[in-house]
Amino acid sequence: MRRVWIVGALIVLTGPLVTWGSFLRTHRLEVPGSPTENDQPQLAAYWRFLAAARPLVPRGSSYTIKAPTPDDETQLFWLSAGLYADVTPYPATYVWQPQHGGGSEAKYVLVYGAPECPADAPSMHIVTGGAVCVRDKP
Repeated sequence: MRRVWIVGALIVLTGPLVTWGSFLRTHRLEVPGSPTENDQPQLAAYWRFLAAARPLVPRGSSYTIKAPTPDDETQLFWLSAGLYADVTPYPATYVWQPQHGGGSEAKYVLVYGAPECPADAPSMHIVTGGAVCVRDKP
């Protein structure tokens, strides 16, 4: 009778073993590059850009974000709040609406997408996903 129970238990456990085996063969198990890597790839791209730009923006300075669309600028601004907590933000776009000044008060301009600096920020440092531009006078 004991052997019947052992054989039955092994049969019941075979299903999950097969399922997990096929899952592990087809899925990667690694630490993601960003907090949103697996569920929201676009936000992961934003995160990688902001993380690459962070070492170029010193504490106590100020920054703004330029991106191809108001949605990109808003999402980048919200994500940047944690990474740039010790830097003063001047959003060019907030909640999908252009802001007064358009971020012109900021010393550093984080340009997402095409690395093209504004005319008043001629110094450019290329980073993953864009560039960090430095204004001569904030």
